[in-house]
Amino acid sequence: MCPQTSSATQDYLKAIYQLAERPPRAASVLVSTTALAQRLDVSAASATNMLKRLDQLGLVAHVPYHGARLTERGRAVALEVVRHHRLLETYLAQALGVPWDEVHDEAEILEHV
Repeated sequence: MCPQTSSATQDYLKAIYQLAERPPRAASVLVSTTALAQRLDVSAASATNMLKRLDQLGLVAHVPYHGARLTERGRAVALEVVRHHRLLETYLAQALGVPWDEVHDEAEILEHV
């Protein structure tokens, strides 16, 4: 995992990635601040503040009042987080016998460790 990125940063990048990848979206489409705030269960103001920080870090391209898209660097971090999450889900289910309907929530807790 990227040691220089906080768990909150990772959560935001993963959420932007997941929202942008859903059909009929494309990676170049802006993810709205409202959609991101709803996905992460935070206020729009909190999402906007984090998007500004992520923009300063070069992880997203933020367009005020429109949303954000991942930069190449942000996409790489998001993909690493998503892959780590999926590996954890598989490990929990196959090696530890955790039921599939529980692995997602457990992986959410463990993915930043």
